[in-house]
Amino acid sequence: MTQTSVAIPPPASVPPATEDNDPLDPLLRLAGDLQTVRALVIAERSLDLLCGLIRRGCLAATAIRPDGKPDADDYGLVVASSKAAEFSPDRLIRQIGGALAPTGRVVASIPMGRPAAAFIRRLRLNGFAVLPPVHLPNLTLLRAKLPVVAMNRKPLAPRRIMTAEGVERQGQVCADW
Repeated sequence: MTQTSVAIPPPASVPPATEDNDPLDPLLRLAGDLQTVRALVIAERSLDLLCGLIRRGCLAATAIRPDGKPDADDYGLVVASSKAAEFSPDRLIRQIGGALAPTGRVVASIPMGRPAAAFIRRLRLNGFAVLPPVHLPNLTLLRAKLPVVAMNRKPLAPRRIMTAEGVERQGQVCADW
């Protein structure tokens, strides 16, 4: 008896399935293109966010609680959702910094008012470029990314470099500003 299996490839473009009254829709729309992204969700109740990311075509999604530690530092997207009672901007910044890839981006849902202003200020102090926030009733949505590191480098004078083959060549060294 011969057994065969045939896999049907998914369609090239799958439209995201969203409900009209989905409260997470604005946050996930702010995340942008998710087709090739590994995402980390930092939230107390993260199942809805995980399902929303997967429905929108996210390559892989992992969830941790606000007091957890990410297992890797190469996530292309970090989605953070906090309620007023559990919000700690410093802890959230540490988690984001420990999980985000150098070219990654952050999408966050933060309580409106002072917590949002404090979080935006701390993101900027930690080197993030923050886009203008979106204000919803009792909630602030924001998007931030780390600037490209190579643009913050200044070339120094050329110097001689010894290659592995023992050949000396002219090279250029870069230093951080």
